[in-house]
Amino acid sequence: MPHTGWLAGLTLAVSLTLGVTARRPEPAPGVVGTWRLVSAKVNGKAVEVSAGTTVLKHLTPTDFVFVYYNEQGLITVAGGGRYTLTGNRYEESVEYGVGEGMAPYIGKTEVFTLRIDGDRWYHSGTEHDGSVVEEIWERARR
Repeated sequence: MPHTGWLAGLTLAVSLTLGVTARRPEPAPGVVGTWRLVSAKVNGKAVEVSAGTTVLKHLTPTDFVFVYYNEQGLITVAGGGRYTLTGNRYEESVEYGVGEGMAPYIGKTEVFTLRIDGDRWYHSGTEHDGSVVEEIWERARR
């Protein structure tokens, strides 16, 4: 009979795990993963990212984080929070950040139109300050 308690505990653990997994939000199709910024425009003008700087965006089924890092691997700007995707409407709610220019974004929700074509993510929209943003991201391969 000692095995019965162990088996009941295992059954409960598996049931709880499956129950939690079943309640998680479904991943946004095609968006979850790591993306590298290819190009960006603000108000129609190209944004120049410093030479040697890489910009990545990581998305889980519910959250995002982006980082700018230099050739030495040092993060210079980062931020993140929750996002939602409904059809082609992508909303990012910035909950935290660090680095130059991040303070005005914390606590704001930015709304974009998103389109994924193969390994490219195109998104555009008007940010809270009125800036019109157009970005192209590429699925990162390591």
